Amino acid sequence: MDIEFHYWITGILAKEAGFAEAEAETIAYSTQFVDEDDVSLTVKDKSTGETYVNFISQTMNILKPKTELLRIYPIFHFVPGKPEAPSARRRDGKMHLFNTTPNNRFVNQLLQDAFSSSESIRLYRIGIATHAYEDTWAHQNFTGWYESFNAVGLSPMPNIGHADAQHHPDWVGHRWTDNRLVEGDINNNHRFLSAAKELFRHYCDYLVSTGRYEKKHRPKWPRVQRMLETAMGETSSGDLNYGSEERITAYKSLAPWLPEFDERVWFNDAIETKVKGLPDSQNGLMAGITIFRDEYSWNEDKDKKTTHWYRFQRSVKEHERFALTSMSPHFAQIGVDLHRA
Repeated sequence: MDIEFHYWITGILAKEAGFAEAEAETIAYSTQFVDEDDVSLTVKDKSTGETYVNFISQTMNILKPKTELLRIYPIFHFVPGKPEAPSARRRDGKMHLFNTTPNNRFVNQLLQDAFSSSESIRLYRIGIATHAYEDTWAHQNFTGWYESFNAVGLSPMPNIGHADAQHHPDWVGHRWTDNRLVEGDINNNHRFLSAAKELFRHYCDYLVSTGRYEKKHRPKWPRVQRMLETAMGETSSGDLNYGSEERITAYKSLAPWLPEFDERVWFNDAIETKVKGLPDSQNGLMAGITIFRDEYSWNEDKDKKTTHWYRFQRSVKEHERFALTSMSPHFAQIGVDLHRA
């Protein structure tokens, strides 16, 4: 999925489920920021001299060696599910142990662990797990691994994730064809509304468990579904993301409290940047070719441990730690050490 679902629709779902506006914004920002957190930085504490290095949760360079890349995908974007799921039936009959399927066991474990995590980082953990949860619908029938199983047609793109299918699996309001599948005519709105319904249910269950409201007062899905169906509009096919501006305008009318997403807001609030030469790009591809590296330090006017960026980075590490514990035995079945991948 892209920013339409990961940020706008996630924010709407969180608010409609009963999270406060500020909480829903933190969840939505964290969900989208998983895709923006693609540069590893060293941040210095000026008072102690200690340094902090963040983990990345996304990378745009899918040709890096396995030791630097591949575990990011099954942990954050392509959580493996049930190879025998009806939605995974292929014309060639193939199955794959790492195949992503919607609402699977591992991704539900990630979400439940986030709901029970430390209160100081819980909203960020929820957002990160939400990203992985949502992507089990968008990325279904692809693996987060370098596999011919992912090949769609004769595309020259590397067979990692849905690179062959380009952005077609991620767009709201889009129809496309996955010619590997028995039922290959894909309507993303159908998939994404199913994801929204299940995520909304999880959010409501969590808020009931915390005493935010009683079970009999939980918000009703049909009203939220109608809102989203109207905002998502009709579907179209082709190689362009048609209607995105109109849809985002509709999301904004449903969530006027949710600001435009800016990937630098949390970073700039927490960190001071000393520019050396030209400012470094934070884009995953461009970041690797900078000659004179900028220097980063914690903003001395802030307690770093209370900043959004620091708490998000703590959450990335906890999400990864739990995912490795949960999923490593699954990968070990075919001799893959996920800790080293």
